[in-house]
Amino acid sequence: MGNLALTGAPPAIAAPLGVSWPVFGEEEQDLLQGVLQSGIWWRGGHADQDESQVGRFERDFAAFQDAKYGIAVANGTVALEAALRAVGVEAGDEVIVPAVTFVATATAVLQANAIPIFVDCDPRNYTIDPHAVATAITSKTRAVMPVDYGGMPCDMDALQAVAAKHDVAIVSDCAHSHGSQWQGVGTGAIADCGGFSFQMGKTLTTGEGGMILTNREEVAARASSYHNIGRYPGRPFYEHHIPSTNIRMTEWQGAIGNAQLARLAGQTATRERNVTYLSQELDGIDGFAPIFRDPRVTRWGFYFWHFKYHGARFGGIKRDTIIKACNAEGLRVHTGHTHPVYRNPIFQEMNFGRTGHPFTCSLYGKEVDYRQVYCPESERIYAEEALCMPHATFLGPQSDMDRILDVLHKLERNQDALRAWECENQTDAAS
Repeated sequence: MGNLALTGAPPAIAAPLGVSWPVFGEEEQDLLQGVLQSGIWWRGGHADQDESQVGRFERDFAAFQDAKYGIAVANGTVALEAALRAVGVEAGDEVIVPAVTFVATATAVLQANAIPIFVDCDPRNYTIDPHAVATAITSKTRAVMPVDYGGMPCDMDALQAVAAKHDVAIVSDCAHSHGSQWQGVGTGAIADCGGFSFQMGKTLTTGEGGMILTNREEVAARASSYHNIGRYPGRPFYEHHIPSTNIRMTEWQGAIGNAQLARLAGQTATRERNVTYLSQELDGIDGFAPIFRDPRVTRWGFYFWHFKYHGARFGGIKRDTIIKACNAEGLRVHTGHTHPVYRNPIFQEMNFGRTGHPFTCSLYGKEVDYRQVYCPESERIYAEEALCMPHATFLGPQSDMDRILDVLHKLERNQDALRAWECENQTDAAS
C-alpha cells in the first residue's frame, strides 16, 4: 500500500497540469481600459451600437459559430430563458430536458412558466437520447432542450427528425460547447436557437455572461426584445411592446469577450490535439475508456473531458475509490454534472412556492411528481461510471497527457492496494 499517495506515498503529479484558468493578458487590459476611458459602459450609449464592444462580440461570436444573429445577455441561465420565450414557450407547455445536465437547464424552463420533463441520456456519450425524447412527447410539448453536455454535440440529425415530426422547437443548451461543430456547423446555429454561457469556468469566459444564437430572424427579434425591456428596434426608447426584463450584457463583459474570442480557436485546437492523443493511449489501460465521439462531430470544443470507468474490468474496485486515488495523486478528477437533475431538492421536495405555479396552472391540467422520475442510464452513469477532467487540463503540452497516463497506470499496477484501502475505509465508515 506504500506506493499510493492515498496511503501516504508522494503523489505522481507534483506540479499542476495544463494552465491556470482563465487565460488573459494585455488584450483584455487594453480593451477594458478603452471602455473605462470612453465613459460609455453600456452599449446603448453608442451612436452605432453594432460597433460597441457588445455589438462586436455578438457579431463575431455568432460568425464563429456559423449563426446569423447573436444577442448577448447577462448570463447563460437567462440566455436559455430568453431563448425559450423566443420560440413561444408559455404557461401550460412542456419542455423535454435531459437528466444529465446542470440544474439551470431545467430551472430556465420553470422561469418561462413551463414544465420540465426529464428523459434519459445516451450511455455512449451522456447527451440526450433522441429515442427517449420521442417517447416523452405529448400534446403539451412545445420544445426540446438538448444539452451539448461537456461540449459534445447531441445527435442533431435524430433530434431534428423528431422535432419536425411532432412540430416542436429545439432550443439547444450550448453552455458547454463553444467551438463545437456538428457536420461542419457550429452549435447554436443548427436548431431554432441555442443559448451559451460565459461564466468563469467556461471555455470562453466573461466572468458572467451569455448569448443566444439563431439563424431565424423572428426568433432573434423576439429574444432581442425580451432582453431589452420589450423594446423594438427603430421605435421610441420609452416604447415597450412585450412583458420582458433587462438582461443586457455590459460593455465590460463585451470587451473581455472580444479578447477571449481571439484565443478560442487556438485553444480548441490544443484541447482536441491533446485529447486525441490521450484517448488513443487510454486503450492500453483496461478499465478506462473515452466516451463515444460521433464521426459527425467535426470539431469538439469540450468543457469537460469525460471518460468511463468499468469496475468489472478493474478488479471490482468502486468508481469513487478511483476518484479519491486520482485526486490524491494530483490528478483532478470528478463526475461532472452527471448527478441526475431531478434529484435536486427543488424537484424532490416540489419547492415551487406558495401557489405551486407553474404546475397548478389551469392551462396545464396535469399532475407531476418528480419523486417518481427514474432514468436508469443516468443513475448508473453517475453512481458507477462517470469520470471527467476540466478543459484547462488540456491546454498544456502533450507531456501532461503522459502524466495523466502515468497516474492511471500506477493505479492499474496497485489494484490490490486500492482494494485493501477500499475495504479498510468501508470498515471504518461502518464502525
